[in-house]
Amino acid sequence: MKIVNLKVATRLGIGFAIVLALSSISIGTGIWNMRQIAAATQQMMETPLAKERMASDWYALIVTAVVRTSFIVKSTDETLAKTFADDISASVKTAAEIQNSLDPLLTSDAEKEVIKVIKASRGKYQQAKEAAMKAKQEGKTEDALRIYDSEFMPNAKIYQGKVMEFLSLQRKGIDLTGLEIARLHSSGFNLMLLLGVSMLALGAVFAFLISRSITRPLAEAIKVAQTVAAGDLATRIEVKSKDETGQLMHALKAMNDSLVGIVGEVRQGTDTIASASSQIAAGNMDLSSRTEGQASSLEETAAAMEQLTSTVQQNADNAHQAN
Repeated sequence: MKIVNLKVATRLGIGFAIVLALSSISIGTGIWNMRQIAAATQQMMETPLAKERMASDWYALIVTAVVRTSFIVKSTDETLAKTFADDISASVKTAAEIQNSLDPLLTSDAEKEVIKVIKASRGKYQQAKEAAMKAKQEGKTEDALRIYDSEFMPNAKIYQGKVMEFLSLQRKGIDLTGLEIARLHSSGFNLMLLLGVSMLALGAVFAFLISRSITRPLAEAIKVAQTVAAGDLATRIEVKSKDETGQLMHALKAMNDSLVGIVGEVRQGTDTIASASSQIAAGNMDLSSRTEGQASSLEETAAAMEQLTSTVQQNADNAHQAN
């Protein structure tokens, strides 16, 4: 079905429906993209960021514990171990809690492997720390320093390094999630931009086509009406559509045909009247000629009557004289 055969209301409805459909798609795409971004952000906040914070706190505890142990072992004050006893106990407990909290959150094999090494190195680290602290408390300063240098610090570095490695894994995961969020945002923005431009372009195209399909037949109808108003009834009117403008052109064509018929009938009547007038004029001329002939005859008769009267009078006079 051609678009020119559709009703104007139908064409406008189709145009608006397409624009509304594209608007709905654009809005739906935007909502879907925002939900993806929200889900990715929530996922990052719930797991990777939580693990990163716990690992960061764990690493800070290790650094603090290493520095504290160094003070205790290298200091000449043998009471430092008792002074920091509560802090050491709390640090050990917190580290154990962090480790236990991280275990159910581990998802990748790399994380599990690093945690496995951390647990092993933590055990050696704790043993070396306790041995150094015990030697220091017993007054065996040289043994404490030897354990500190040969056992505690190497295991502390391994322990610290592995926790930092785990922390780096979490930060890498956060960075990847951030990149995914940025990718989702970029793709969603580009898609919405594409849909917006497409909506504007299609809206402009449909507006132009619909406007032209309405205004062009109306212009032709106006031209036909002006031609008829000027008295030109010989214009050929073509009906090219079945919509309202087509119906208008059809009505103008019917009106033009009716006017042509009326003008033809009037012209025929005028010709008949002119012919009858000519005949009446010819009859009048003939009647006038005959009237003039009869008047001439009457005049001649009157003259003869006068002559007759005169003769009779003369005869009467002559008869009177004879008597």
